Amino acid sequence: MIVETMAVMGATIPIFSADGMAGEAALNDYTNPAAANGIQVTRPRAAAAGAGVFAAACAADDVCSTGIFTSEAYDAVMMIGHAAMMDGGADMGMHVPMVGNEYAGDSGTHTFLDNGDVGGSGYDVCTFHHVPTYGEYFNCDRAWAAGGDGVTDVEWMGATVKIGFLNDASGPIAVYGPGFVAASQIAVGLANIIGYSNGVQFEIVYADSGCDGTMAATAAQALIDAGVWGAVGAACSGASMGANALLSAAGIPQVSYASTSPALSDASAYPGFFRVVPSDAFQGSVVAEVMAADGMDNVAVVHMTNAYGSGLADAFVANMDSSAICSQIGYEETTTDFTSIVSSVMNDGCTSVMMVSYASDGAALIEEMASQGYTGAIYGADGIAEEGLAADMSDKSLVDGVIATKPAAAGGMSEVGYVFAAMCAQSPDCAGGIYTAEAFDAVTIVAFAAFTALANPGLDANMAVMGTGQQWNGASGTISFADNGDVPAAGFCIGEFSHDATTDTVSYDCTRNWDPVNGITTA
Repeated sequence: MIVETMAVMGATIPIFSADGMAGEAALNDYTNPAAANGIQVTRPRAAAAGAGVFAAACAADDVCSTGIFTSEAYDAVMMIGHAAMMDGGADMGMHVPMVGNEYAGDSGTHTFLDNGDVGGSGYDVCTFHHVPTYGEYFNCDRAWAAGGDGVTDVEWMGATVKIGFLNDASGPIAVYGPGFVAASQIAVGLANIIGYSNGVQFEIVYADSGCDGTMAATAAQALIDAGVWGAVGAACSGASMGANALLSAAGIPQVSYASTSPALSDASAYPGFFRVVPSDAFQGSVVAEVMAADGMDNVAVVHMTNAYGSGLADAFVANMDSSAICSQIGYEETTTDFTSIVSSVMNDGCTSVMMVSYASDGAALIEEMASQGYTGAIYGADGIAEEGLAADMSDKSLVDGVIATKPAAAGGMSEVGYVFAAMCAQSPDCAGGIYTAEAFDAVTIVAFAAFTALANPGLDANMAVMGTGQQWNGASGTISFADNGDVPAAGFCIGEFSHDATTDTVSYDCTRNWDPVNGITTA
């Protein structure tokens, strides 16, 4: 009653208690068990590993398994029983202390002191957790020991599953690498809360795929050598392609959080590959529709020639009226000098630009256009659709008015989405990143698929991922894998950049949306 009253009144102060509130059964008295989230409690810790006779029986009983002091109650009855078998139950006052001398019970080893007390060995330090859509968990993952080092982590004795994470920490989208890592840590943190009481913990093994196919292949081999169950990533499509050959050959499923090249839809060429973002075959047509609706003509299509850039640019051109295309110019993703490209755009008299780039090259393109006096409209796609585009610009105002699309949540924002957004906002790296919700979803899908495979020996890893990814309630929306590992396009944010001259800060806001039913609508 006290905890729920505090929750209703909006109190956010930490709450601590003792063994009177310990155990999952304490949640039975709550109207809203989620109010217990974060409460930390203590309870006496077993003096040594229990005998184990009682533990299995209690765990199998719904009432016993959620109680407190159950093993202690068992030991008290058993100790009296043992004493009663001495001399037919005569002189219990002498025989109970005799039994209670180094008694190996299920709650620990007990020796009665002269006053009938036991010394004990410390306390479990436990925390109540509420995980949206998954429920409540009571995890005793820390302990305090008399004469020890205070509160310490409990040594993990269960199973540990390794999840590989291909992070493009170097290369053209390195600015977004910290955001991907931050999102993955939020995901594994929640997965470990859920898995703790089920005897499973997850560990993420990171490898730099560098937004490059060759580098990603090396990173994939490192993950294989590390013994990962599944792999998350990469972000760049070319990197995912480079990693897939090794991962699929090793029977390791791969779930990308940002690779959108249409080529990855070929399940024969890229077996065991899944992604939680739609193919750019959809996004190209959406950008074309947006620019047509905005009356853009004489469009210069400036794009990288990698899998992501070429795929999206070709999809855009295929869906745009050919008379509206002013020119199409491709460039290597490692390009740093855009003088000649922008000169071509200017000389051809193009009045709008649709660029398919990442943050670093996109920023350089915009800066070069400004230096050559370009004043037309600038459009882009998900490679630049976040504040990080302006991170390294000396004049951040240059992004003011730039319009860029990115996939929107399928089915709207869910409870998981709101919770992730709140947790992500607490991390500057996550808050300023792109595809962070998607990175969160990819990690959680792989974690739950691994748990499913552990619980069902012999289940194929790819089938476990496919089954897990059906109507998956994710932070980026509802996810359902098709036979080729793709997900359908639910909608897109049509965002616009704005610059605040007073604070010299940049904002990217979804001013419009697109969905298959309503087309373009105001947000």
